[in-house]
Amino acid sequence: MPSTTANLLPFGVGDTLNPILDDGSSQAISLQQPFKYFGSTYNHIFVNNNGHLTFTEPLYSYNPILKSDRDIIAPLWTDLDNRRGGSISYREDTSTAVLAQVTAAVKECFPNIPFAATSAFVATWDSVPYYNGGGVVTFQVVLAYSVHRSFILINYGDVAATTQSWLAGYHTVDSVNSYTIPVKSAPELSSSSNINVNGHWSFHVDVPTKFLAF
Repeated sequence: MPSTTANLLPFGVGDTLNPILDDGSSQAISLQQPFKYFGSTYNHIFVNNNGHLTFTEPLYSYNPILKSDRDIIAPLWTDLDNRRGGSISYREDTSTAVLAQVTAAVKECFPNIPFAATSAFVATWDSVPYYNGGGVVTFQVVLAYSVHRSFILINYGDVAATTQSWLAGYHTVDSVNSYTIPVKSAPELSSSSNINVNGHWSFHVDVPTKFLAF
């Protein structure tokens, strides 16, 4: 596997490809198991080409503003253009190997929270160019969840510098739960972490922050 993808779960085989379209999105994706996100429960998800996931409708915006009236997960929200190369793909994975891998990753970060993943939704942006040129980005977001618990794992490969506006984080429709990854440049996403493993970020997201137990 190329070095740019060493931080990522395997992808490609069995994945569904997003349309090759500027500011495009997937169709509504039915989840085999509902995903709990800060008190809301979702049965569908959208993978949007510009680096984010939404739950109730596609989002075509390339202008990164987390203060929007929607639940959103944005591993790297910026103007991306898969017409110029790369791929955007996704799958819901219930294989024993992947569930064991994401369960281990969650337990390493949150050892005091009982958890065994029963589903993993994996979306990967592989070598997708910025709209204005100047480089490509590789990253992946994994929703690791069970009936009662939900976690976000964000994995970054190589992320080129850009003069475009960008951000990485998540937000809820009521603006109560919101987080922006605190780095000054996009390439720093690959060398920073909240779990002491460069290029990896992990978040517990099934209930509102005020109710979370760590």
